[in-house]
Amino acid sequence: MPSPAGVRRAERLVLVVVLLALIVNLVAPFFHDGPVLPAVASGLASVLGVGLLRRRPVAALVVVSLAGIVASLGGADPTGAWSIAVFAAFLQSLRRLPAVLVGSVVGVTSAVAVALHEGQVSLERPTASIAAVCGIAAAAAGSAVRSNLRWRAELEGRARDAVENRRAAVDRSVAEERLRIARDLHDSIGHHIAVVSVHLGTAQVTVSDADRATRASLDSARDAVRAVLVETQEVLRVLRLGDAPSDLAPPPDHAGIPALVASARSAGLVVDTTLRGLDRPLAPVVSTAAHRIVQEALTNALKHGGGQGSLRVEIAEAVLIEAANVRADGGGPATGLGDSDGHGLVGMTERAASVGGRVEHWVEGQVFWLRAVLPADAAGAGAALEEARR
Repeated sequence: MPSPAGVRRAERLVLVVVLLALIVNLVAPFFHDGPVLPAVASGLASVLGVGLLRRRPVAALVVVSLAGIVASLGGADPTGAWSIAVFAAFLQSLRRLPAVLVGSVVGVTSAVAVALHEGQVSLERPTASIAAVCGIAAAAAGSAVRSNLRWRAELEGRARDAVENRRAAVDRSVAEERLRIARDLHDSIGHHIAVVSVHLGTAQVTVSDADRATRASLDSARDAVRAVLVETQEVLRVLRLGDAPSDLAPPPDHAGIPALVASARSAGLVVDTTLRGLDRPLAPVVSTAAHRIVQEALTNALKHGGGQGSLRVEIAEAVLIEAANVRADGGGPATGLGDSDGHGLVGMTERAASVGGRVEHWVEGQVFWLRAVLPADAAGAGAALEEARR
C-alpha cells in the first residue's frame, strides 16, 4: 500500500498546479481575441470536473476531458482545457484509477479537441498527437509514482518487521537464558544446601545433651539453612520472571559426576554406583544436562531418602541415567520432589527435553525410580527418544 503521507504530498502539489491552471484558463479568454463564452464554458466544465475528482473520480475524469471538446466546438482554443485534463489524469492514476483507462480517456478526448480546433490531423501539425501522448504519459507517470510509494512503504514495513522480529528473538534468548540460570541455581545451590543440612543434622545427633551451647548453635545453623533455602526459591522465581543480568560461570559437565557422588557419600548417603563411558565426549548441552540431572537425583536422595540409593550412568550411543531412592526406615512411599514447589522434577524434565531427551519417574513400594535418556549429541536426539520409548 502506498504511504498515505506520500500520496497526500503528491496530491497537494498537483492540486496547486491544477488550481493555478484553472485560474489562468478562466481569466485568459478576457485578454485574448476569440470567443469568450465557449472558453468560459470550457473553464467552468474544468472547474466542475476538478471539484468531482475525489468523490466521483470516473465522472470527474470524463467531465474534465470533455472540457477541451466544448471549447473546440465553440471555436475557442482547447489548450488550457486539455492541459488541465493532463494534470487530472496524473492525479487520478495516482489515486489508483487504472492508468490504461485514464490515459485512454484523456488521450483520445485531448486529440479530438485539438483536431476539431485545427480542423485537421496531419504530420505537419502534430499538436493532436502531442496532446494524446501527454495524456497517456501523465497517466503512466501517476501510476509509476503510486508504485514507487507502495514499494517504499513495503520496504519500510519490512524494516519494521525485521526490527520487531530481532527484538522478539532477543527477548526469547533472554527468557531462555533466564530459565537456564534458574535451573542451574536451583540444582547447584539446592544440592549444596542439602549437603550442609545433612551435615548439621549429623552433628546434632552426635553432640552430647550436656553441650547445650553447641546444640543451640547447630539449631540456629539449621534454621539459617532453611531460611537460605526459602530465599533461594524467591531468587529462583525472580530469575524465571525478572530482568536482572547475571555473570555466568562455565557450565559443569558429565566429567564431574564422580565428584557429585563423592559429595553425596560424604554427606552420609550410601549409594551404589555404576559409571561407564564417562570418558566419552558429549555435546556441551548434553554434558551439562547429564551433570545437573545426576546432581538433582542425588539431592533428592539426600532430602527424601532413608540414606540409601543407587545410581547408574552409562554413556554409549545415548546417555542413560537411572537413580533409585530407597526408604530404609519403612516410612511412606518415596518421593522424588526436590523442593516444595516441585521445581526439581520439572527442572530435570525441562532440561532433558531441551536437548532432545526425556525423563521418567515412578514409585515401586518404598523405592522412587528416576530414568533419564539423553542423546549423546544433537544428531542422536531422535534415536535417543526412540530408545527411551522402547
